[in-house]
Amino acid sequence: MRKPTPSLLSLFLVVLNQQSILIKSFSSPRRENNEIHYARRGSSSSSSLLSITRDDPFAIPESRWECPIHEDVCSQTGVTLSRYMMEMVRVNPELEEIESIFTSLQVACKALSNLVRTSSLSGLTGLEGDGGSINIQGEEQKKLDVIANDVLKKALRWNGKLATIASEEEDEPVDILKDNMGNPVFSNDILVEANGHYVAVFDPLDGSSNIDAGIPVGTIFGIFDQPECPIEFDNMKRSEDRCLQDALQPGTNLVAAGYCLYSSATTFVFTLGGGVHGFTLDERIGEFVLTHPNIKMPPRGKIYSLNEANRWDWDSPLQKYVTDIQQGLGDTKTRYSSRYIGSMVADVHRTLQYGGIFGYPADKKNPDGKLRLLYEAAPMAFLVEQAGGLALTGKHRIAEIPPVRVHQRVPCILGSRDDVLEMRRYYVESQDPELILRCEARLKGTRALEDASNEYTLEIDAVFHGEFNGDSLPNTNATSPVGEFGAAKP
Repeated sequence: MRKPTPSLLSLFLVVLNQQSILIKSFSSPRRENNEIHYARRGSSSSSSLLSITRDDPFAIPESRWECPIHEDVCSQTGVTLSRYMMEMVRVNPELEEIESIFTSLQVACKALSNLVRTSSLSGLTGLEGDGGSINIQGEEQKKLDVIANDVLKKALRWNGKLATIASEEEDEPVDILKDNMGNPVFSNDILVEANGHYVAVFDPLDGSSNIDAGIPVGTIFGIFDQPECPIEFDNMKRSEDRCLQDALQPGTNLVAAGYCLYSSATTFVFTLGGGVHGFTLDERIGEFVLTHPNIKMPPRGKIYSLNEANRWDWDSPLQKYVTDIQQGLGDTKTRYSSRYIGSMVADVHRTLQYGGIFGYPADKKNPDGKLRLLYEAAPMAFLVEQAGGLALTGKHRIAEIPPVRVHQRVPCILGSRDDVLEMRRYYVESQDPELILRCEARLKGTRALEDASNEYTLEIDAVFHGEFNGDSLPNTNATSPVGEFGAAKP
């Protein structure tokens, strides 16, 4: 007996149902075996840490991306960094260019890991040019400083997704042009291409002064979204200035940041604005494998990490804070231990996992600290905040400092949120007029400290000569119970 022919309506419903299933299978990567699913923006399972609230201006905005959460992984290879980025691009197609940049960063970091491990055997220790090579910072360059810079520039230059590349080890910005023979002429500090969309800034080998002693070192990077930067071949100076300006962005504009630590293991830690993830290089397969998913910094720690040789040259609020936590007189009534490696990447990596506070603060010799805002402080601040921590200059948020030069320096104190807010309270309560002026000027760019307006110079002179009544000083009533910017109550 023949089966009855389905009605036109029932056929339509079947087709409609199949299309619905197909659409779901492409739009949502959740799999039946629960191997992977994605945290949706605004959902309770989102990997973004905090939502912006009016009561907490230090809160972190929700992720602009949908981030994969891995519950089951391949037993042999695990979740590789390449696979992680492919999963990100699957639901965030606009991240395709970032994926390409990360591929270049992976290759560069693997090469640098090998160079660092074998430097003593290959003669790469010691100073470049027997001490005759000085970078733009006035610092003697190690042999590996120069090589690391070259490795990263070459890896990123040919990526095709970057409009600008800025390196700590370089001098002045020059556009990528062609000479009369048609050969490319490349820049020293900032490389500009007409096709790219992003800006990459990096410190090729942070802590390289320690490398001869086998102490951990690392690479720090940040990626900014680049507004359209048209190249005007009839006015290259104007094009250069315009593209350079695109590189001078505050940390709040970062779309990705991270570091690669070269130590007992090579660890690649990064954020795309939706939490922090760490991948360890598996030498057997030559791939970075997910080992530290969704890193969350403890809200409190028991470790402080600063170079105490400069202690009596620090700002007086920081001196008092460190003295209190050493003696168990801080908020926790616990004595903190000192741990200082001297390589920012290594110190931050420890602080991310154990909590506490790390700093390279201002002192009398370096009133703006020694860390570079673009290459070190801003990328690390972005990453630490995404892990639930906080990064300040002492009083203000590093991510909000507007850079005015590519090699601008800034004080940096970061770590567990409650520890950093406690430290900040000492700054808020300070009535030191010179310190108040310096902190406020920094928010306008350190140019205000170097070639400040006559008004600012007169104020400083008046302060030191006892002729200034303080009426126009900003935030002189900084002892309010809540504290500035929602600081913890005393």
